[in-house]
Amino acid sequence: MEFYEVSLEAHRHCATIYVMGLLADPAALHTGTLIDLLPPTTATVRLDLRAVELIDPGAFVSVARALNRWRDLSRGRVTIEFPARSRPRSNHLHLMRPPNTLRSPSGTAMSCR
Repeated sequence: MEFYEVSLEAHRHCATIYVMGLLADPAALHTGTLIDLLPPTTATVRLDLRAVELIDPGAFVSVARALNRWRDLSRGRVTIEFPARSRPRSNHLHLMRPPNTLRSPSGTAMSCR
């Protein structure tokens, strides 16, 4: 049973690698192999992780290193699409602090604003 899927969509100058499911060592190895086999005409590699449900940090580092090697050797461009839950929350959401209150010596609460 496989817990991941890796696929490649490539054109003359651009390639997109899609990773789905679990990004662990087997998926990272498969992804690194695809990166190493890209033709020299490839100018841009896009790594699409939007369908990844869980990312093993060590596996991600190995994929990032493979992308860095490819970029350094080919002088190409790399973009990475992360899963939605890894992106910063939208600007309209703010954390609320509870009101800060201090007790006066008489025991009544007062606000410190």
